[in-house]
Amino acid sequence: MSALPRWIAATLAVCSGLLLPLAFAPTHWWPVAIVTLALLYALLQGVSTRQALWLGWLFGLGYFGIGVHWVYFSLHLFGAAIAPMAAALTLAFVLVMTVFPALCCWLWARWRLPDSPVTNAVLFAAMWALSELLRGKVLDGFPWILVGYSQTSGPMGSLAPVMGVYGIGFLVVLLATMLVVLALGSWRQRAASAVTMIAVALTATLSAGLSFSSPVGEPLAVRMVQANIPQEMKFSPERLRTAISQYTGMTKQPGWQDIDLVVWPETAIPTYFDRVDAGMRPFIQSLDARGIDVLSGGFQRDGDKVYNAVRQLGGDRALYEKRHLVPFGEYMPLRFVLDFAARFIDIPMSDLSAGSGPHEPLYLQGTAVGVSICYEDVYGEEMRALLPASQILVNVSNDAWFGDSAAPHQHEQKARMRAREFARPLVRVTNTGVSSAIDHQGNIQGRIQHDVQGILDVQVQPRSGLTPYARTGNWPVFVICLLLCLGVWQARRAAHRQNR
Repeated sequence: MSALPRWIAATLAVCSGLLLPLAFAPTHWWPVAIVTLALLYALLQGVSTRQALWLGWLFGLGYFGIGVHWVYFSLHLFGAAIAPMAAALTLAFVLVMTVFPALCCWLWARWRLPDSPVTNAVLFAAMWALSELLRGKVLDGFPWILVGYSQTSGPMGSLAPVMGVYGIGFLVVLLATMLVVLALGSWRQRAASAVTMIAVALTATLSAGLSFSSPVGEPLAVRMVQANIPQEMKFSPERLRTAISQYTGMTKQPGWQDIDLVVWPETAIPTYFDRVDAGMRPFIQSLDARGIDVLSGGFQRDGDKVYNAVRQLGGDRALYEKRHLVPFGEYMPLRFVLDFAARFIDIPMSDLSAGSGPHEPLYLQGTAVGVSICYEDVYGEEMRALLPASQILVNVSNDAWFGDSAAPHQHEQKARMRAREFARPLVRVTNTGVSSAIDHQGNIQGRIQHDVQGILDVQVQPRSGLTPYARTGNWPVFVICLLLCLGVWQARRAAHRQNR
């Protein structure tokens, strides 16, 4: 592709990045991930390191410019930041994200081996996986729209319990780079590429028949409640009583007597729990009398500290305090640098403390329920702490911050990947949608759509067992990709010595 005029290569790089988000929810066009990454890799063939850096940056600009555009809505429509400030912060965020694909392409161009297309294809896939792992860690991490998520509904999604989303991402990029070898390589190189692609396909097919968990106990009857209270009204003091009335009324809609567990979303109670305990006592007592548990999001205070939390409203009042806070939404990162920006953003309850101690499940109805709040279900490595004890996973979220964008659907996609990685059913309840009941294979059992008020009653089967990914986390992918990169680097050094 080095023969292409630079402006055409640059245009193709941007366009391929712009198209990549179509591989994710809500469109779920999973082959797009392979095609767009193959185009990027083809553009890198024969270019200089500087050109590779530029092409990778342009690809990232399209990729993240479309993929995380919802940050603007969060800051402007719901964070009350003026439009220019929200746009500037969103652009700055996107530009930070472009560093990762740009760095991957630049390093690959520096380390690639002459006349070794197959080795170089593997090297690019390994570097891409390492760049995504790095993105999930730097500055508290942002593992959004990782390439592996494109396969949540795709054929390689069956590998989730074996290698997790990062491992799937490595294979997606490997298939993309091998397509380029298949198109441009010699007959021997094409044969090696074809064998590699067939091996990946067979591995995914065989994995689909494996089971890593088994049913335990009786199914729980779970009622999911989505009140669809607009974000701009949620924290209004005069709306507090109305909000609680909505949630309690929807909880007691016909059939409530047969429910075991009711789940309300994150900050369904948009104040401190202790402020509403007395007023809600009759409601809670009526459910306790029938042995029905209610989990609700709200705020827990302990002295000067305030936590975003989930609490069992009755019974033992089991409590979970959120550990992984959202930057800008729940705390201000690099406060000494960004305090000026905080003056232009007004997000209620945005200076919270992080929970501490072991992340353990809550025990409800005799079942171990692993709880996470909002953004926490994006971090599979952290959610491993809930396994193997947890028999059901519950995530409560407030995706109203995303507005009417692709983000609520992308967030649901991540929850589906967690269910597949851990082979556990996952109940996900949000304020304004999308709320969904997901089985242990990542399939949607039922859903309350975005911007809809409603309840959903589902039978959730607890499960036990430990997947390979739950045992090892991301370490195998990290080590294998690092060893592959170091092996190529060593081969490059050896080749340089011979040429001296």
